[in-house]
Amino acid sequence: MVDNVNPTTQFHPYQPMTDTPHAEARKPGALEGVLSRIGLDNNQIEALNGKMRDLHVPQQLESARTWVRNNGGLALGGLAAAVIGAGLLSRRPRR
Repeated sequence: MVDNVNPTTQFHPYQPMTDTPHAEARKPGALEGVLSRIGLDNNQIEALNGKMRDLHVPQQLESARTWVRNNGGLALGGLAAAVIGAGLLSRRPRR
């Protein structure tokens, strides 16, 4: 069977008009999935995406570097806790 339908149309002739469009029915990506698991809905995720566009990365990095220089013990403690937590959450058994 040859499909001669214009690919820019939203619905296919044999797809009911009441169906959800494919773009809206897609599964969330990795980051969206994690954020939705912790209780953020789509509106809050979109708001985060908007804020992410407004970040000034070099300024943020310099601010983080300054904080780490001033609080080295806290930074190492947090990093150690993150590594230990990631190790506990990994599903692969260690040998």
